Amino acid sequence: MKLTRKILPCCTIAALVACGGSSAQSNDTFRANAPTFDKLAVAQNDSDSAPPMAEAPANTTTAVLAPECHPHLFERTGEIIHRVNRHFFKLVAHVEDVISDNPKLSSGTSKTWDKVKEGVDRKFTMTAVANTDGSTTYNFELDVKSSTGTADFVKVMSGSVTHTGPADADAADAGPAVLVEDKGSVTFDYSALSTVVTSEHARGQITDTFDNLHDPAKGVKRSATLALTAFLPEEGDVHGPRTGSYSWEREPGVGGKFQFDTSVVLLCPTNTANAAADVTTVSRWYHSTDGVHGRSDSKATGGQIAAGNTWMGVTCAKGPTASAPAEGYWMMKLEDAGGATMVGSAVQDGSAGSTPCDTAFGAVPSLTSSASDYNFSAAVSFPGEW
Repeated sequence: MKLTRKILPCCTIAALVACGGSSAQSNDTFRANAPTFDKLAVAQNDSDSAPPMAEAPANTTTAVLAPECHPHLFERTGEIIHRVNRHFFKLVAHVEDVISDNPKLSSGTSKTWDKVKEGVDRKFTMTAVANTDGSTTYNFELDVKSSTGTADFVKVMSGSVTHTGPADADAADAGPAVLVEDKGSVTFDYSALSTVVTSEHARGQITDTFDNLHDPAKGVKRSATLALTAFLPEEGDVHGPRTGSYSWEREPGVGGKFQFDTSVVLLCPTNTANAAADVTTVSRWYHSTDGVHGRSDSKATGGQIAAGNTWMGVTCAKGPTASAPAEGYWMMKLEDAGGATMVGSAVQDGSAGSTPCDTAFGAVPSLTSSASDYNFSAAVSFPGEW
């Protein structure tokens, strides 16, 4: 569905830009357009939209396969989403806390909040810029420093959000006939954060380029592209810092997709040296009358996999709507350069019913043939996508 973006005339968006040319805005308008968790959180299941736990999990390896070599691809997707959200929340939680008070400085087009908590001084600045199409761009920066000593502030988060539509409305609460869009980019710098918060173990940066678009007829479509630069999560990673990308889209009540490229220690084929393979995974899901139907496909090369060979995996799941459905089928195989299966196995959980793999996602890859392998070069989509 192609959305028509309306340019609202000046007098209908007086809260954004007064017709006389003034761009003064209220504190609440700035708060409504701040980079908060609800705008940035990535979600596969309904429960992913809630703010995550602040504590990091125990230090673990990043192998996607349990000892029995189950791919656990759908679960792996959820694991990565939870990790991303947890690291987003580290910094947006500071933003949400400081803007709960009135700003220390206010010039109409710019506001600065400053608040100390647990030995950390947080300064958050937003500047509004009115655009010729009626939208407003909010540039922002979060700086932190120790509340003791003489060290300068350090920039740990920055970016911009461009808001189209009524000033205080976001995509979640827009009326049925109103187009509202929040789109922009935010960079989180955990290396910078660690220079102030000495207990911080994450390193590197994540840049989140996002678009939250309210379709007047169907609701909110949310999408994002995440770029990792030398990123090391707080719980550690046996491979060291990672540079890669994730892409995500979700239509609440309809479905979504998540694609990630990463390096992973696969336990199969035999991997006594814990070599990391290059893995591409595509996860898709949609809401059906009996819950969420999902499927994840993955391929890997490198690491312990001989040159020219490819590890292929798939998992299928059906289950509840509020949490990750159980994987009812999995298959993994090792193919040679010609697509012939060298070794592989497949298992179906009888408790998942007779058809855990929904044909709406396409043909299920065969254990013995490459003819129905998932096409990783094709555009990724899910059933019912707008």
